[in-house]
Amino acid sequence: MKGFAMGRLFIKLTIIITVVLLLFIPVNNFVKNSHDYNINHAILAFKEHPYPVDIINLGASHSMYGYYFKPTGLSHLDLALPAQTIQYDYKLLREYGKYLKPDGVVIVSISQITFANSETNHVGNYYEVLDRTEIEPFNLIDYYSYLYLPGTDSGSFNSALSGKLKSFKWDSHQPWANNGKNYSERKYAKVEEQYREAVENDNIERNVKQLREIVDYCSEKGYQVILTMEPVHQSYQEYFNEEVMNRLVFQYLNALELDVPFLNYMSDQRFEDNRDFFIDPDHLNREGRKKFSWIVYKDLKKLGYL
Repeated sequence: MKGFAMGRLFIKLTIIITVVLLLFIPVNNFVKNSHDYNINHAILAFKEHPYPVDIINLGASHSMYGYYFKPTGLSHLDLALPAQTIQYDYKLLREYGKYLKPDGVVIVSISQITFANSETNHVGNYYEVLDRTEIEPFNLIDYYSYLYLPGTDSGSFNSALSGKLKSFKWDSHQPWANNGKNYSERKYAKVEEQYREAVENDNIERNVKQLREIVDYCSEKGYQVILTMEPVHQSYQEYFNEEVMNRLVFQYLNALELDVPFLNYMSDQRFEDNRDFFIDPDHLNREGRKKFSWIVYKDLKKLGYL
């Protein structure tokens, strides 16, 4: 009788486990196939088959959506990822800078969050593109869970789900609602909170120091380095105006007195009033990226960098 009860319990457990697995497998595949989970695919592809490059760009999402140099004939490696901290800019440059051709160019993108951004919320983006010793913080269980069971991570699942539900946002939360002002206002509030926390936690000084280290590293390695700021729509500029940008960025950048060119296209008139060049008020789309990259290419040639 006891053996019969144990047998029934075993059968029930087997059924439960099977059902859970059958439900989990599609969830896991859903996350693994999502855009956000595969956001680093271009870097991974390069890592598998590296080649000499003329130009590397670093930075966060503004930079990631900002450059496409293929039509210019330049070989290009995009090392920018969403919300990337300047610390990870430096880590990626040290890892992949060796593929730059002699006198290759490093574009260091400066954005509204460059000096305020200090917390890496998407550490999984770096698990396969950097050595484990470069990952901070690194946890072995999290590492293998992210690679093989991403469906168990609530953050990854929520990102995947958000990507699928973008078109179902309330009208007021669409990127171009109220001609982009709603989006820009939300982004402004988020950045201001991030900046406030950075000031309270003394993170800004560390980021400023890291930027100097990147520039010094480029000089040491013989890379040509340039700072840039990508174009944004007029609606975004209304919130990130001159006073705000001076407080968030330029007061720190100017104090560094870096002896490198800074190409600031943030309020470029060729882009600021043209929604056709943007995904949303602060990220270029495919056409905007092509146009902008040609402009940067020509400006680099004028500077004698190419």
